[in-house]
Amino acid sequence: MRHAGKLATIEDAMNSTAPTLGTLHREKSRDFTIGLVMGWLVYLNELLALRKPMSEDQIELCATEITDTFYTLKMSDLTYLFRRIISGQYGEFYESLTISKVLTFFRDYFDERCRHAAQQSIRQHADFSSQDTFNYSQNLRRIWNGDSKGY
Repeated sequence: MRHAGKLATIEDAMNSTAPTLGTLHREKSRDFTIGLVMGWLVYLNELLALRKPMSEDQIELCATEITDTFYTLKMSDLTYLFRRIISGQYGEFYESLTISKVLTFFRDYFDERCRHAAQQSIRQHADFSSQDTFNYSQNLRRIWNGDSKGY
């Protein structure tokens, strides 16, 4: 969490050069990636000091599900997401943490991230479209004058 302060928004996490879970799976191994996510879940489990923390088996099952389902998320996304969970942005835990709660946090974050990615794509497209170098008035003059050399 040392570098978590650099991630102030979802866009920061999305635009980071950090590897995705899928990349780690491909380049390291599935077990490595699951172990990495398990480390995050153990950290969360201990930091929240819950009365009913997740068991080791629950943590492993949850990490496996996260790795298999959310493989497009970057490590920066996990950092930002866990920071948000710890800060209470996903509500109260009522003294327990369950697989379904954690997966709901991931689904909510993933949906929000997809919305931000779509908006970012639309903005980039609009920016690119506004840089149109096609000179409409000059080409219309050619058409009206019978000049078809530009085509």
